[in-house]
Amino acid sequence: MAKVTLIKTKTCVYCPKASALWKELSISYKFDYEEVDAATPKGQQLASKFMIMAVPTSIIEDKSGKTNVIVGVPNRDKAIQAIKG
Repeated sequence: MAKVTLIKTKTCVYCPKASALWKELSISYKFDYEEVDAATPKGQQLASKFMIMAVPTSIIEDKSGKTNVIVGVPNRDKAIQAIKG
């Protein structure tokens, strides 16, 4: 199963839109979903690992284990492709 991690902040004006997209897609597609604040230790670790410089950033690990990183609010079709692998 694919896994999506959304890196966000409380002050980001685009993060709620990215969050809403992933939550909407989770109704039609099976994947694990997690939101992580960039200011937390886990958020800092992920930002360092994936060289994240902006939020929202979606980290998508597909069924085969391939990781795709999308900066900004994902395009719906690209998001679906990423979780389908």
